[in-house]
Amino acid sequence: MGEPADPPAGPLLCVDHLRWTPLGRSAPTLDDVTVRIGAGERVLLVGASGSGKSTLLRALAGLLDPEAGELSGHVTPPGRSGACALLLQNPAHAMVGATAARDTAFGPENLALGRAAIQQRVTAAHDAAAVDLPADRAPVDASGGQQQRLALAGALSLEPEALLLDEPTAMLDAPTATAVRQAVLETVGPRTLVVADHHAEAWLPQVHRVIVLGPQGRVLADTDPDTARDRYPELLGLSAAPAAEALRRSLCSPGTRPDAGAAAGPVVLRARGLRVARTALDGLDLTLHAGTLTAVTGPSGAGKTSLLRVLLGLSRPALGSVERPTRVAFVPQDPESSFVARTVDEEARASVGADPELAQRLLRTTGLDALAAANPYTLSGGEQRRLAIVAALASRPQLLVLDEPTVGLDDARARDILDLVEEARDSGAAVIAGSHDPRLIDRAGQQVTVPAPPPTPGAADTTLRPVSHQPSAPSDRLNPLTAIVIATLSAVGSLAVDTWQIGLLSLLPMLLLAPLTIRTLRGTLLRLLPAAVGALGLAWSTMLLSDATLFSPQAWAVSAKEGLRIWLFVAPGVLALTGIDPTALGDALGGRLRLPARPIAAMVVGLVRISQVQRHWLTITQTRELRGLGPQVRWRHPWRSLRSTIAALSGSTLALLVQEIRGAEQSATAMDARGFATAQRRTWALPSRFTGADGIGLAAGMLLMAWPFAMRAILGG
Repeated sequence: MGEPADPPAGPLLCVDHLRWTPLGRSAPTLDDVTVRIGAGERVLLVGASGSGKSTLLRALAGLLDPEAGELSGHVTPPGRSGACALLLQNPAHAMVGATAARDTAFGPENLALGRAAIQQRVTAAHDAAAVDLPADRAPVDASGGQQQRLALAGALSLEPEALLLDEPTAMLDAPTATAVRQAVLETVGPRTLVVADHHAEAWLPQVHRVIVLGPQGRVLADTDPDTARDRYPELLGLSAAPAAEALRRSLCSPGTRPDAGAAAGPVVLRARGLRVARTALDGLDLTLHAGTLTAVTGPSGAGKTSLLRVLLGLSRPALGSVERPTRVAFVPQDPESSFVARTVDEEARASVGADPELAQRLLRTTGLDALAAANPYTLSGGEQRRLAIVAALASRPQLLVLDEPTVGLDDARARDILDLVEEARDSGAAVIAGSHDPRLIDRAGQQVTVPAPPPTPGAADTTLRPVSHQPSAPSDRLNPLTAIVIATLSAVGSLAVDTWQIGLLSLLPMLLLAPLTIRTLRGTLLRLLPAAVGALGLAWSTMLLSDATLFSPQAWAVSAKEGLRIWLFVAPGVLALTGIDPTALGDALGGRLRLPARPIAAMVVGLVRISQVQRHWLTITQTRELRGLGPQVRWRHPWRSLRSTIAALSGSTLALLVQEIRGAEQSATAMDARGFATAQRRTWALPSRFTGADGIGLAAGMLLMAWPFAMRAILGG
């Protein structure tokens, strides 16, 4: 790729004497920081974990929210929509679309491009970022590495004047990271590039400047790459580079790295004949002994996380069995999902059986003791990961499972974490970690390689298309506007129900049409359950408040009429609206009805997040159960069990609320990072079409409205 060309003159990104203190933190994350970056410059940001690199990138992109903290100083915002694209450190926070292609299309839509241009941008961005997901794959179902490439594609699709990348290769294996890095440099061309990366050695030959950050984002040095290499080798990750590169070469050769150590203790976990869904693992036998460290390696997206979840019992294997101990600790890729306490100090000792003294020592070892009173959610990405590992180790588990434990950490902090992992191993725990990090793999006594899965059918297809539901129902063919009209017409028809006989007869067309909306019987019944509870509740309260004698025929008749009326008011709408995809709804409201684009786009992203609430709830409850904070049900003590269940559900509900609020905040940042904040108008990647199915749907809606009135006329109601 050669030396970078000299940049043109003129500032593009600028912060002057910036001071930023997030809510919940007493000390500023950035304190009197001044950075100026010229148009066309390539700049590498380096610094210890928690030095403020991610926050500085947000500031340069003009995305610090004054309502989320105390801000002073001056920030020069981007000049136009999409002029500056920011790749967030946690790729899960950057997902704003229901499918991979629509997620990438979000930025070009904000630029008000035509549909052909949007499709061209999506295809080019997926190719550049080596995205290996089908266009209609849900981003939440992808691995961390796949999400990272998809998030990068979303940034590249803007073709911005400035591209700001926060740890763009952190979750990628070495060959994929090299390919993505090359794609970034080829795509950027003469544009401005600012990169924060702990694995900085590969970027050094490609940048003009290296800015070294110290505590609170203070600029320790702003120099050329050669000087930075000589003065700050550890921060640049150069101290371990030769050994790491040698290890990478050994890992790229065929076969599996041999065991580097013998079993040190009794068997802690034994897996037999494992087949893991969505991976190439089939027939895996694995034994973990106390006092050993096992590394799970493999290409990005191969299924390392899926294997770890099966070993933990959080997912079922497609085939085979797992015997595991009772004391298990888990640190997921996204550490926020494991937090249960209000402060760092409380979080470190929150797990059942945690050793308070050990927790305090671990906080000191990892440098988190100075943040003991801070809220865990206000920490940087690297600080959150260290805290999650501290909380796991403090419970002295028999089995410790780590998913990418060193992602986002500089060499010094990564060594601290690896030393802690080895301490857990030496104290008798069986440790297994999924990782691409050669430093961790080099310390492991056993290695399990998850092979690359076969190519995903359609992975190279980037064609934008509507979401396809699996399983599907005939009602999925309806335009969302048609489904809304059907729900409205059926609600109007329910107004004709003034006797229980009319209500009962009015059920007939709904019962005949309901099978056309059913994807799965269980899912349909669950969606109808709230409506059924509401109808029964109304019927019961009507009976209690009726002037007729309780349980008399007159009371039954009135209560049945009211129950049937509310059922007919709600249930057909629930069935009709079940198949509506949030993205298709946005296309219909924004593209077809021409409603204000920005509120519609924000609504779509919100609905996409709501559709993931069940997944978030499962993650929270599973993580709490592993920490011993789930419901403690003992049938001999029903009241204690009830109190424990209520407390566990309350805590999980609060955690879900916090996570969703945080998620909404992160989604807003991700949207603004794709040009949403400054978009004056917007287009929609797909048209909202009406087909013959919509004509049939409208006829069904008219039937649902007219039938009750016809029954009332016939019966003389």
